[in-house]
Amino acid sequence: MPKISADAHVIPRPYERLPDYAVAKARQALAEKLTAMSGMSSASANAISDAVVDPSDVRKTIGDTTNPNLEHIPVQGGTLLGVRTTVWARRVMPDPRNPRILPWRKHAFAVTPGSGSEDTRFRPLSEPQPLNPALPHLPELALNVESRDHLDWACTEASRHVLAENDWRESIRSQGVMAAVCLVPVTFRHDNNTDSATVLVSVDGSSRLTAEHAVLGVRSGDVPYDDADAKLRNHIRKLNEAYDRGDVDTTTAVMLRCERMPALILAGFNAHEKSDTTFAMAVKSLVALQHVDPPRPWGPGPENEALADGVLEELHHRGLITTVEKEYFGGTLTREEAEAAHMSSDPAYRTARLVHLFTSGDKDLKLAIRRAVTRQATRKNITATMMNDLATALILRAMSEDPARSDQVRRYMRAAFGKFVHHNRWKPELRSIDELVARSMEEVRHKMASGHERDTGPHSIDLAVRAAYPLIVSGRLNSDRGTANNDQPDRRVAGEVLDAMRHSVQGVSQLRQALKDFAEGKQIRAVDEDGNLKLSSDGTSYVTVNDIYLRSEFPAHGTTQAVRSGDTPADRFGRALAKAEEAVLALEEAVQSLGRVAGEDSVPLVDTRGLDPTIGKVWREKLSDMDDSLGFWVKTARKKAGSAAAADATYDYGSPAPDVGSEESIGEESWDEANTAAAD
Repeated sequence: MPKISADAHVIPRPYERLPDYAVAKARQALAEKLTAMSGMSSASANAISDAVVDPSDVRKTIGDTTNPNLEHIPVQGGTLLGVRTTVWARRVMPDPRNPRILPWRKHAFAVTPGSGSEDTRFRPLSEPQPLNPALPHLPELALNVESRDHLDWACTEASRHVLAENDWRESIRSQGVMAAVCLVPVTFRHDNNTDSATVLVSVDGSSRLTAEHAVLGVRSGDVPYDDADAKLRNHIRKLNEAYDRGDVDTTTAVMLRCERMPALILAGFNAHEKSDTTFAMAVKSLVALQHVDPPRPWGPGPENEALADGVLEELHHRGLITTVEKEYFGGTLTREEAEAAHMSSDPAYRTARLVHLFTSGDKDLKLAIRRAVTRQATRKNITATMMNDLATALILRAMSEDPARSDQVRRYMRAAFGKFVHHNRWKPELRSIDELVARSMEEVRHKMASGHERDTGPHSIDLAVRAAYPLIVSGRLNSDRGTANNDQPDRRVAGEVLDAMRHSVQGVSQLRQALKDFAEGKQIRAVDEDGNLKLSSDGTSYVTVNDIYLRSEFPAHGTTQAVRSGDTPADRFGRALAKAEEAVLALEEAVQSLGRVAGEDSVPLVDTRGLDPTIGKVWREKLSDMDDSLGFWVKTARKKAGSAAAADATYDYGSPAPDVGSEESIGEESWDEANTAAAD
């Protein structure tokens, strides 16, 4: 499926001037209040106050130390107490023991530390423990390391695995960290008797913080040892000077956006009566609730439903669709209410309207869609595949089948709108099926008569998009089902089959029949090359279509239909045509094989020996005769198509058919244009 843009992602979040780094007096006042409130050590309190962007605001938030205003977070064994604030990204660090890397850790029992590759240079870090074993409920932890090098190695290894498994960098460059990272003061004790270092460490959100540091160029292992206030003040001052001058390049913009991040700092713990749960246990319980036993993911169906609703709200908010259109697209109108509001109650026409809404390439629509999606999912790429998913979510609201059936239809429907929808300028028009088919026939016949390699035109696209609904909803057309328990060799997705159908006279007739029969509640019947209904071999019933039939009757471009078993002239002609195609392909392969036979010097023998002139003359004469016959037959088909096209032109269809040879390609403009518009 084509991408709308190679780097279509999220609209960059606006950046702002940074506040100055807090003065020592304000930081010290907060540290003293934290110690008085929780009993934590001065080192832990200072780690918090040094990281907080606005210590005065946090101090006011806490209020009375005997009855602090903190967030209560129930966990097994008690209640964690937290304060929400904003911290400097350079004053906090991701967990060097991030659980995501646990499967890759090489333990000392398996490999002696220092005896193998870089990932075994040190032993893995141990579990953090209470800083003061006598007071295990205090909100502070300790972690033993051999040395600063040991911690730096652990941070580097964690970063390498996290960025490979859960990379947030692209999203964070444009958005910063938006969801609060959960932080705890941790003291790193060194076995080599160097001084301990205390810093805020993430217990949840380490992947985001790891990506944040990677974006800012920060070595996470250096954070506990970097207490130079002047260095951070100078860095902030330079960024603000660039902001004030209006001289903000891409790198500076990313830093202005990412230097700060939201945080939930765990600053207390109240254990249940008679509970032996420690602060360390409570923290692990909190992380487990979010990662080990989290809520069940919504899955693609509910996710796309939620995103699609958000898109409709945004389009309505921007005045790009009316209130009635929002309700119509959202499926909240009954069919009777839709008719009363002068909106078609035909689900096939509604399908075309929705597909066009998400694929038109209109810049205002693209910007609105992008805004709506990135408000809910910052790592969703705005691709043609996503546009199909969102359109499909709304299309399926016309169905009343059970969820299992709807999920199957969703998987097939999302693959029904391929390149021919995204790369052509078309628009659904409220025409009758017969009129739309007539215009589509005219486009197809003009294409056949001209012999040009060009698309048919907008009406056949409209027809194919509409017919996707009855064919897929009725189960007559599937998408590629893979190879498991599937003998079908045709691996085309539904959109490719529909594209093949709209390029032939018989295919256009079949699309028409699908729409007609489905609207009348009938099984979709097959039509022949002249558009007439096909009878069964015994002449007692009509032939109905299924996925295998459609794939064999409308093969990929440049190939013939599948061999038929009947004995009508058309069946015999089809078998002869397939045999001729097989022979042409075999001849091509034989000539290529001849050219690949090499001598001892690795040079093709035919290049050095040549071809016997007598043989070459006979072959060329035969090929020339075949070329003459093929050329005559192709001209006959074009002449027939031209006569039919001329007959079509005698009817008055309203406005003249468009010049299908000069269609503009849409959907390829960079979504960065929408970014520019948003920034402006």
